[in-house]
Amino acid sequence: MVQPCRILVLSLLLLIFTEREARAYTDPGSGALMWQALVAGFMGAAFYGRKVVTWFRTKKKDREQ
Repeated sequence: MVQPCRILVLSLLLLIFTEREARAYTDPGSGALMWQALVAGFMGAAFYGRKVVTWFRTKKKDREQ
């Protein structure tokens, strides 16, 4: 019996390493907008994550006292 995880990994590798012609075009302005959105999302998540970690640390200190 083949493990489902192994099938998934092999399928992903097959999709990644097979070459097909791309029939799409993205102008440079749209590409820059996509990168900006990705970076902004990452930075927003990092600041929110820092806030959550700080909140948990203060709750832990309150319990210890």
